[in-house]
Amino acid sequence: MERYRGVPQEEGTPAERKPSASPKLPAFPDVDPDLHPNLLPEDEVPGRAENEFSAMDEEFLSSLLESVDYGRKPHREAEGPGADFTLAPPEDIRESFCSIWEQLARDLDLEIHGEDALAAVQDLVLYDIPDGTRSTLTVPPMMDVDLDAGMYCLALVHTMKSLGARKVVVMTHTAYNRARGPEDTQRFLKVMAKAVEPVAQYARRHHVKLELVGQAPGYELEGLLSRSLPAFDDASFEAYFLVDYAEELFLYDAGRSVIARLPDIDVCVRHTKLQMTGGWIPTRMLRSSYVYSQNGTLFSNWSPDEYAALAAVSLLSKKLMSGEILGKAYLDVDDVKRRFQLRELNLFQRTVRLRQNPRKLFVIGSPIGLHQIYY
Repeated sequence: MERYRGVPQEEGTPAERKPSASPKLPAFPDVDPDLHPNLLPEDEVPGRAENEFSAMDEEFLSSLLESVDYGRKPHREAEGPGADFTLAPPEDIRESFCSIWEQLARDLDLEIHGEDALAAVQDLVLYDIPDGTRSTLTVPPMMDVDLDAGMYCLALVHTMKSLGARKVVVMTHTAYNRARGPEDTQRFLKVMAKAVEPVAQYARRHHVKLELVGQAPGYELEGLLSRSLPAFDDASFEAYFLVDYAEELFLYDAGRSVIARLPDIDVCVRHTKLQMTGGWIPTRMLRSSYVYSQNGTLFSNWSPDEYAALAAVSLLSKKLMSGEILGKAYLDVDDVKRRFQLRELNLFQRTVRLRQNPRKLFVIGSPIGLHQIYY
């Protein structure tokens, strides 16, 4: 197979720059041209993505990061997506989670109480694949879409940390995104660049360990990332960000060692698309369940309680599929007959509405059929 580079670089080759400390990986894995015909070297490469904030951006981010430390706010129904541009205090997030879980437990006849579900989040490893940023029209006047997209990831990290989780995995962008051409490559690099400093500030303030996985030496934002991200060896929470990720990393010894740094994933959440193509992580997702989230990943499109709902539905997905993946053991013949009756004859599916005017839709699987959960 002919090898070619599909990753546009800055001026100069990676060899002309200061070597990266990360394991040596090919600039892009060997891929079949028939499968990826658009991933060819670019004649004109995009320039360096800038990390420039307007005065309004700076004021917004300062308020956003400091809002975590504010006192608790009166509990109220959210006015709509993006009505409150703050990170909720952790106790508010936990309260929302428990309330949402109790509703799920009542509707689905679960024998797990809210406080027990909250305790179980400690062992939940969620992997989120954002999407839908270009078609979600909620960007407010005080924020540009690039910053809005990046802040979704920060709010997700904050939510999972507040709920007591110890690890989370977030896709930032894949190498396949470069197939759209230099203009779109520049766009997602700008999204990445704008998110770096806010995430780094949050990590320093709240002692979060940030791990970047997937980028090759010579990655366009390599210098910015190495300068900005803090390093902690004793953090109680770890956030792993997949950067310029390609599934073909698994074909290389160095790539397999990089993937091995990731934790085993319990639940994969994919937004706006009913697939996980391009984001599959070999060996780390052997027992993961799947959540389809229909709503796009802009920070302005999600309220704090909706992030909590995403976490609750993810935990529910893990619980419903527990013991069903790679280790299936039927209880008895009656269990088999029950499954056949519900899944095959009744074509089971269940719809749960957790509030009167839902703004979010999640779809998860179970041994007997689908659950559609509106929040």
